[in-house]
Amino acid sequence: MHEWLVLLLTFLVAPVALVAGAVAVVANHLQRANRLLPGRKFRDAPLRWLWSPSIPAMMHRRLRLACQLASSIAPPSPARRRWARTAKTASVDAIAGLAGDVVKEAMSVDQHVFAASCMPRGLGKARALDDLELQVRAVEDAARRVHQLAARRNSLSLGHGTGDLNLQQRIKAMEEAFGELAPPPG
Repeated sequence: MHEWLVLLLTFLVAPVALVAGAVAVVANHLQRANRLLPGRKFRDAPLRWLWSPSIPAMMHRRLRLACQLASSIAPPSPARRRWARTAKTASVDAIAGLAGDVVKEAMSVDQHVFAASCMPRGLGKARALDDLELQVRAVEDAARRVHQLAARRNSLSLGHGTGDLNLQQRIKAMEEAFGELAPPPG
C-alpha cells in the first residue's frame, strides 16, 4: 500500500503541482506586463486586454506605451543608492516632474477607460469612449513632448550639436530653455 501511495504521489500529484506552479508564474508575468507601470501595482487591467481588439483594451495599451515613454526619462545621477543625495539641476527636476505628471494623468485616464469598459453597450458607452479617445491622444502627445524635451536637454548637456556654439552662446541657449520651462508670472 505504501508503494502505491509513493507512485501516486510521484506520477499524479507532483506533475499537477508543477503545472499549477508554472501557470501561476506565467499568469503573474502577464499581469505585470499588462500594468501601466510594471514596477508599480496600481490596478490590474483585465488580462484579456493584452490581446483584445476592443477599444478600451487598445486605449489601455496606448496608455501603457505612453507611461513607458514618460517613465524612461530618468535624471542622470552618478549614485544609484536610495540614501545618496545628488545635486539635481532645475531642468532635470522640471522634466522629471513633467514625466511624473504624464504618468499620473495616464493612470487617471486608465481608470476612466476601465469604468467605461464596464458600461452597458449603447450611446452612453460610445460617447464616453469617444471622450476618452481624446484624453488618450492628449496623454500620448504629452509623453512624446516630454520625451523630446528630455532628449533636447541631454543633447545640450552632452554637447552634441553645439560644435558651432562657443561657451557664451551655449550658456545663453540653456538660460533661454530654462526661461521657457519656468511658470508664467502672475
